[in-house]
Amino acid sequence: MNAAPLQGLLVSVAVLCAAACGNDPIEPEVEDLTSARARWEATGIANYTYLYRLSCFCPPQLLETARVGVTDGEVTSVFLLDSDAPAAPDTYGLYETIDGLFDRLAGSLASDPVVFEATYDEAAGYPTSAQVDISEQIADEEYSFTASDLVAALP
Repeated sequence: MNAAPLQGLLVSVAVLCAAACGNDPIEPEVEDLTSARARWEATGIANYTYLYRLSCFCPPQLLETARVGVTDGEVTSVFLLDSDAPAAPDTYGLYETIDGLFDRLAGSLASDPVVFEATYDEAAGYPTSAQVDISEQIADEEYSFTASDLVAALP
């Protein structure tokens, strides 16, 4: 059984509880994330590919646009488009599933970021872009990403 939907629900509930403790400026972002995740989970898509590009202070390989393949909630293939080569299987854990993107965004919201901007696919709900800066006092913890061209695959 895939535990990702339950983990995602628990993270979303924790973020919502934190936001409910007051008139929090991140409340609209939490609501957007929760609504988008519900749309994503309603699709029932567990096998898919999508294009992913990360921008962060991280290894150069992660900065390349990659076509990420996911089967049953696990990253099973990564093709680096800029290098025109597959990534080594031992690096697959460095790439996110769509559920992983949601978890990352929820975790960032729970940290009360100074910048949080995210957009979601209108129909399927998956995150299509994000820009996050957790603290103005910390260097190199900010990140942004784009996710696009999601194609559902047969099981």
